[in-house]
Amino acid sequence: MKDSGPFIGHYGYWVNLTYLSIVSSVLGMMFALSGYIGYAILCLMACGLCDMFDGTVAKRAIRTDREEGYGIQIDALADIVSFGVFPVVIGYSIGPAQLLANGVSLETVIFIGVAAMYILTALIRLAYFTVVEVELQGRNEKREYYEGMPVTTVAIIIPLVYAICLYFGFVFYSMYTIMLFLIAIAFVVRVRVPKLSSRTLFFYILIGLPIIIYLVWNSGVRI
Repeated sequence: MKDSGPFIGHYGYWVNLTYLSIVSSVLGMMFALSGYIGYAILCLMACGLCDMFDGTVAKRAIRTDREEGYGIQIDALADIVSFGVFPVVIGYSIGPAQLLANGVSLETVIFIGVAAMYILTALIRLAYFTVVEVELQGRNEKREYYEGMPVTTVAIIIPLVYAICLYFGFVFYSMYTIMLFLIAIAFVVRVRVPKLSSRTLFFYILIGLPIIIYLVWNSGVRI
């Protein structure tokens, strides 16, 4: 089967949310590097919102086998940018970006090591998830649970920690490296995580809504 059209890839409505997630993550990285952490966190939450519904939209679309395979691959590639690289850029912006101006410190070296570990474990988890997902679809089976913590959960964890730090006056960066380290381990630990139902997703939206309102109110705060 050959694809038609002047460009490679697929551009149906069923994949637009995944593309939007990438755009949001790039915008968020620009905000983070410019010092606007509040806006960057909002972009991270937007990435999570896109990922929350892209699968639902895709399942309702009539797609060929190639389009379904493309959807699986592009989703994993988008996730490594939005939930792998993007959180590291946020951490770099609030810590090492300033520390490096005064030379390399032990704190900076530790963050770089943890950042590399975080991206690597996110990559491993996404690759493993993709392989299993392809196998399940080949057998026409539905996923009943996840292994390891899904990378998209950082779209809730990081904004929640950020909002807590703003409210109580804590230094966000002081716990960021530890948070990334613990999340990285959770990505690859072989534990079964129940697949979220529509009710659970709605519950997370209810949790995220006040966080979004609070962050919008305090957006642009430089930490």
